[in-house]
Amino acid sequence: MLTKPELKELRDELLSSKKPLIFFDDDADGTCSFILYYKFLKDYTDAAKGVIVKSSPELKDEIFLRKIEEYDPDKVFVLDKPIVNQDFIDQVHKPMIWLDHHPLVKRTKIKYYNPLKHKSKKYVPDNRPTTYWAYKTVEKDRQADLWIAMVGCISDWFVPEFAKEFSKKYPDLLPKDLKIKSPGTVMFGTKLGLLCKIINFNLKYSTNEAMTSVKILTRINDPYEILNQTTSAGKFIYKHYEHYNRIYEDIKSRVVITTENLVLFEYEDKYSLSSELSNEMMYTHPEKLVLIARLKTDSYVCSIRSITLDVRSILEKALVGIEGYGGGHEHACGGSVKISDWERFKENLRRELDAVKK
Repeated sequence: MLTKPELKELRDELLSSKKPLIFFDDDADGTCSFILYYKFLKDYTDAAKGVIVKSSPELKDEIFLRKIEEYDPDKVFVLDKPIVNQDFIDQVHKPMIWLDHHPLVKRTKIKYYNPLKHKSKKYVPDNRPTTYWAYKTVEKDRQADLWIAMVGCISDWFVPEFAKEFSKKYPDLLPKDLKIKSPGTVMFGTKLGLLCKIINFNLKYSTNEAMTSVKILTRINDPYEILNQTTSAGKFIYKHYEHYNRIYEDIKSRVVITTENLVLFEYEDKYSLSSELSNEMMYTHPEKLVLIARLKTDSYVCSIRSITLDVRSILEKALVGIEGYGGGHEHACGGSVKISDWERFKENLRRELDAVKK
């Protein structure tokens, strides 16, 4: 976990910044973290700027260095990016603050906040997402943004302790008497889950379009603006969701479930919906390993999930001798495998799955 002094340091870094530039990941966790910080900063400065990072899990590209040069911020914040390239850091001549929850990496010249840095004798990995810690940074000032914090946490497959507070405030979105067996119970069985899906799908568009949705989300103060389409901003977000949802439902209808311990689905489409589809398949088929793979140019881009299995370990072993890469969390990973090695990779994956199932 992040300590109270660390949370205070993060808060102080925000408060002492007059012109911050914030890079954030393009999923709901990264986006909700940004929105929480943006709304908090809005009370102190009108100069905060956000940049969504879609190109890679790693923050490294020249285009982002140019963003820094053009904007000339006094500080650079990075939210929910698994990797920040050391060469990138070395070229940024501004204070940098990085909040993340992915596996630890070693970096210099950057203030790095990650709950996994703290271990105990009875060490259990702290899987609380970046949104959780962003909310804890600003909670006493931004309690009205509880719904944003819940969207980020649930979308990243985590039910926070403040879910009870949310249920009291929004009982129709998350019923008080709901028996939550997993985040999937919320994600696929409540109106809060629908809200998560709406925001997730708005982030699937091109970089410019996704950033437009994010800017609009920073102006929305109530979840019902979206769910009930009571404002023009809410209607915009809902309409963009409906377009993607039609595509998603079509792709989902093509998934075939067999008797084996693996849900394997390959598809070719310009839209990437593998992460969302793999989460839903994991929820509806909790006993199976889920592999959703989208063909993109010369590779299959994969999303791998399991409620009970260590998919990170399985993936790591399946990739031995394979032209590809992958990684992530214990129960949720991503990866990419060249077409030329795809059949062999699937054989390896089935071999490793059989080994752990014995």
